[in-house]
Amino acid sequence: MNMAASSTRRLAASPYARRLARERSLPLEALRGSGPGGRILAADVQAFVPAAAPVVSPDAFAPVPAPSPAASHIAAFATSVALGALRDLLTALESSGHVFALDDVLLRAAGRVFAETADAAKVDGVAVALELTGRQAVFATSPEMSLTSLRAMRLAALNDSRDETEKPAALSLRLLAAGDIRPVMMPLLPRRAMRLTVSSNTAGDDAECLLTVNAASVDEAAAASWLATLKSAIEQPLRLFV
Repeated sequence: MNMAASSTRRLAASPYARRLARERSLPLEALRGSGPGGRILAADVQAFVPAAAPVVSPDAFAPVPAPSPAASHIAAFATSVALGALRDLLTALESSGHVFALDDVLLRAAGRVFAETADAAKVDGVAVALELTGRQAVFATSPEMSLTSLRAMRLAALNDSRDETEKPAALSLRLLAAGDIRPVMMPLLPRRAMRLTVSSNTAGDDAECLLTVNAASVDEAAAASWLATLKSAIEQPLRLFV
């Protein structure tokens, strides 16, 4: 007895049922007979309802965009910096006719920190870009440059309309208006390996510093060390004025 004959007996069906199944392209194996001995009848073919295919949104087949190579190399570090000592020092200097702003101190501190953290200084150049309204001013940092000279350069840049956004710099510096809302993430700007965002609270007692870096250019440990050194320099500001 061959297998074909055995299968035919197992799938007993009426001739009409076989014809209907053939016309509907239904395999007899998919049908359950309701006749005697499980015989497949025409009514079984007519009543057969194929299982509904799951509804798949066309979006399911849309390619998943690959993550941006730049985005996958972003790291961010934050710290809170006490401004009390700096504020007192600026007040004392102002009373003697020497006026400096937080912008001046941060530019000076950034330049000093690059000189003290060799790993971070490996980025292309150690110029610092100050983010102004709609443009940037780039300052070549030097440990020997006096704070008075740096302030004069910053004030000249404020009165100048030149935009140096395309000029290379290791770091861009952005000061936010004092307030109780501070960012937890900031994007890097083009041509900048690092970005420092500083926002002081309303009372002016401390500032939140957020450092965003391109980890492909600046080692994460070096970036964390850079921010720690900056915090120390601002909280012990005397050495920034000499």
